[in-house]
Amino acid sequence: MLRIELTAAAGGQPGYGELTVRGWPGGTDGLELSVLRNQDSLYLDAGGGWDSLPVWHAIDGLERRGELLTGSVGPWLVDPLVRDPKMVYRLQLRDAGQSDGGVLRIVGNLLSSPAVGHPPPEEPLPRPVVAPPEPPAEPEPEPVIVEPEPVEKPRADRPLVAERDEEFRAAPASQPRKPVRWLPLALGLVLLLGIGLGAYWYFVLRPQTQTPVAAAPTPAPAAAADGEANPCGETALEGVGDDLAFIQACLRSNPSSTQVLEVIDAAKQSRRCGVVQRLYAHKAQAGDAAIALAYAREYDPQTFKTGGCVQSADAETAVYWYEIALANDPANADAKKRLEALKP
Repeated sequence: MLRIELTAAAGGQPGYGELTVRGWPGGTDGLELSVLRNQDSLYLDAGGGWDSLPVWHAIDGLERRGELLTGSVGPWLVDPLVRDPKMVYRLQLRDAGQSDGGVLRIVGNLLSSPAVGHPPPEEPLPRPVVAPPEPPAEPEPEPVIVEPEPVEKPRADRPLVAERDEEFRAAPASQPRKPVRWLPLALGLVLLLGIGLGAYWYFVLRPQTQTPVAAAPTPAPAAAADGEANPCGETALEGVGDDLAFIQACLRSNPSSTQVLEVIDAAKQSRRCGVVQRLYAHKAQAGDAAIALAYAREYDPQTFKTGGCVQSADAETAVYWYEIALANDPANADAKKRLEALKP
């Protein structure tokens, strides 16, 4: 079993990393690499997407340094891996004579490139900001002298009082007020309110004179279906054919560890391995120690069972999930014991 690590390249250039492989007994010529995404069992293809069939990538530039193979890898590998940091990846290395694999550990802060196959452009230095010159002060405007208009003096043949009387007679008379139009609407609303109150008194408050009839016992409501009461139940799993839609509804209901383990068992029986793998991985990565412990036992050679959704035992994957369980529950004796037994 190989121990594989991917670290950031020297200088932190986005899209590039340093791949280190420990335990490879072969040479460095004709090496090929496949990348399996553990949660949904899809393989990295040549275009950076994911496919259901294994795809082998020729990998050059690895050098042997003692027990290690090490070399630089570019965006074709780094970008798809750091796109979703919660995923777990298994790498398989082969040449003409042998093959071996292991779980990939991503160490440090890896950055993806802006586009696969193209190095990030250098950012130009910021241009200095030059303050605009202050506008010249505007001269204060000279005060404008307003001369008063001459007052017309009353003429002898037309007294001032007569002029005022004529102006008053020439002014139009004020228009009469328009009748208020909202009064009929208000009266209508009051009438409707009175009718409503009378009906309420007649049907609700009026004393009932009829002989009361014994009320029949109310039947107990039928228990809600498992799918209605619990979006993470077995009935909901059978009613929703789309794995992703079921998982989203299940996780939105914030299920307990027991509910998740029950629906995982139901999904195993229905051979819906996508539901099993994704529920295990999501809840374990979110900090659920019980789910992480159960997922580790799926891979542990001591507790592995054939015929399930995990194809073969893998001690290194089991160690990975035992470590997550122990990180969220330091007092977990089972996880401690199995880690001591599995770690070299």
